[in-house]
Amino acid sequence: MKKLILTHFRFLSIVLLVGLIGCSESTDPTPTPKPDATQEDLAVIDSQIEGFISQYTIPGASLAISKNGKLVYQKAYGVADQAQNKPMQTQTQMRVASVSKTFTGLAIMLLVQDGKISLDDKVFGDGGILGTTYGTKAYSNRVLQVTVRHLLQMTSGGWVVAGNRDAIDYEQQRTNAGYFDWMMDNGILNFDPGSQYWYINTNYFVAARVVEKVSGKSFAQFIKERITDPLEMKSTVLGKNGVQGRQPNEAVYYGQGATKGFEYNFNLERRDGDAGIVTSAPDLLRFVTAIDGNPSRPDLLQSAIYNQFIQGSTANGNFANGIAISNQFKFFYGALPGTRSGYMFHSNGMAVALIFNGNGDYTQSNYNSTFARAHDALMVNLLTTNTNIYQDIDQF
Repeated sequence: MKKLILTHFRFLSIVLLVGLIGCSESTDPTPTPKPDATQEDLAVIDSQIEGFISQYTIPGASLAISKNGKLVYQKAYGVADQAQNKPMQTQTQMRVASVSKTFTGLAIMLLVQDGKISLDDKVFGDGGILGTTYGTKAYSNRVLQVTVRHLLQMTSGGWVVAGNRDAIDYEQQRTNAGYFDWMMDNGILNFDPGSQYWYINTNYFVAARVVEKVSGKSFAQFIKERITDPLEMKSTVLGKNGVQGRQPNEAVYYGQGATKGFEYNFNLERRDGDAGIVTSAPDLLRFVTAIDGNPSRPDLLQSAIYNQFIQGSTANGNFANGIAISNQFKFFYGALPGTRSGYMFHSNGMAVALIFNGNGDYTQSNYNSTFARAHDALMVNLLTTNTNIYQDIDQF
């Protein structure tokens, strides 16, 4: 379990793929605007999603697409619960796994915007945001150099244990505070902060604790008050552990291969800052249109703060503060046992959110070269082809 929870987060090995896939704009004339019209099904869109879930044996999917800030297409495919033969719906809630990191990055940037924090503030030690609260051992010089920026840009240098494994997968039975104590005593930073990019989920566990310390609120409450409530994201919550923690409208998850059987067998509540968000595709798209820098809908960040948000590091210019960037695309993907999610937006004004209640077996070495690349290509195609086929409607 420890290995398989870690493996899927290596998705950024394909971060440049979206920049390499050809983009073609449809030359079809824009349809006559019909502001009061209801959505019409689009076979050219539906066939792509239906073909993908059929090819990769995924039970269901929920899709939402916006154009210049308007929700122009939303549709559900397949089933949310195979045992009950319950169809997937657009409002069905699903985990979005690592897409949660963008929520955490945005939370930090809102605190920057409030003037309560700087990305270059130190996290640990005397004068650091979290001080010496966690752990029993003296902090190393590397730990004392970690800034908020290093956490968000995955350049802290580690937080790994034996075998260079992400510490987030260990000591599952501990509370967040107990885990943090253990992690500070046992986690290792293998590189000087800022010198290397290394995708380690524990960075975002720590970042969520920074949000709590600076705001004086729980991470869940901050997300609710500053992000989901203002954006009217009524389907969005922090996930709970186990089958018993499922939301009333949450899909059932279906893993494949070595991930099968682990869909509910890990501490999701531990993963609040890096993988804990449960939402619907239209809700996720509301979030995306509030971080896209497009004036068609109000963004949550002021222009100067937004520019910081999307700035990558010298170690990896394609990974910013909880959001990935490649040419005209900005995006993030997430994966857990039985969960695959993603959002992407383009400078052409198109944005997409797509969530599955199934996933390829990310413990396999070909995952990033087959399933993940196919998902990426699907997202790119949805943003860059047939962009003029949508009715002029807004279903937000």
